[in-house]
Amino acid sequence: MNARLLTRQLWLVAFRPQRAEFYRDLADMFRRHEPMMGFFEGEIANAVRTRQRARAAALRTMLARYQTGHDAGRVGYLMEGVMPRGDVMMLVAVDRADDKAKALTSLAEAVEAQGAMKSVVAAYAVFPAVMLPLCYVLIRVLSNVILSIDRSTPDYVKAELWVGLNGWARHVALACDQYGLAMVLLLGALVVAAVISLPRWKGAGRLAVEAWPVYGLYRDFQSGLLFTSMAMLLSNGASLKGALEDIAQRSSAWMRWHLTRVLRALDDSPTGTIDAFSRGLLSPYMLARAATLQRTAATFSDVLVELGTRECDRVLKGVRRAALVANVAVVGALVSVSTFMGLATLTVPGRFSALMEPSTLMGLKQAHEAAMAASRQAPPSDKAP
Repeated sequence: MNARLLTRQLWLVAFRPQRAEFYRDLADMFRRHEPMMGFFEGEIANAVRTRQRARAAALRTMLARYQTGHDAGRVGYLMEGVMPRGDVMMLVAVDRADDKAKALTSLAEAVEAQGAMKSVVAAYAVFPAVMLPLCYVLIRVLSNVILSIDRSTPDYVKAELWVGLNGWARHVALACDQYGLAMVLLLGALVVAAVISLPRWKGAGRLAVEAWPVYGLYRDFQSGLLFTSMAMLLSNGASLKGALEDIAQRSSAWMRWHLTRVLRALDDSPTGTIDAFSRGLLSPYMLARAATLQRTAATFSDVLVELGTRECDRVLKGVRRAALVANVAVVGALVSVSTFMGLATLTVPGRFSALMEPSTLMGLKQAHEAAMAASRQAPPSDKAP
């Protein structure tokens, strides 16, 4: 890949977060019956005038495709390679729609809803990424404080110092000193393995862990993306099974497996839509909401459109809740240990200072010497012949 092509690809990637606005502009073009060539040329001039280099690069790519004359009228063809793969199936729906302005507006709304969900997940992912190394460093520092006190404590005082909470803190400090890095690397490896398995792992074992924090977050996030995509396809004339099949073709192995199970259930019982979607794809919360909407909806397609449009705030709330639970699960253990060790660094020095008072120290020393003398004078125990 030469430098020019690489630069163009980078500009296209930079353009993608702005694509919802572009879809609305394109919808307005169809609404005003403006010629497509004039639209592209005019928007390129505007992008250059306002120094929107990413938008200009994307528009030039689409204009070049339009000028080839091959499938020039297909929106999906014009935006191939410019927009992310997740938009492809929805762009196909735009081409099939009679009212392209309405379809593009629906697409813009779907992209915005998906962007909001991705932003929530990304924001919550920052917290463990920052907290995990900070907690590890804090635990190591606090452990060093406790171990330094242990090293400076006379042997005959240790039994009195390391009792209760202080004793547990010493055990944690010793474990951290000996195995801390290995435990952190193991935790990191487990998190990486879980993330890698999210779009790939399927089967009965996956169903058993679908409600676990990280896997539950992935399920709710992907379900939210599914609702927005389904709403766009269904509101522009696609059938329920047709929309599911289109999405399954371009989905991850996990989503394709779930959608195949839904389609198989619909083949067995075309009217059992709630049962078909209740096989692990939706959280109990969203499944209950779908059942509530179905009571007054004409079809289940209307339920999915509702969940992907007017119910987006509720879906986003579910994703945010799942992200919070995942955060607590990933970070909670280390935060708890950090808090425990912080409390120990308050109690251990106080107890150490009290035990090192001359009168107390002398009494402990005398008791220790007496115990040692008694052990030396004790007769040896009888041994078996």
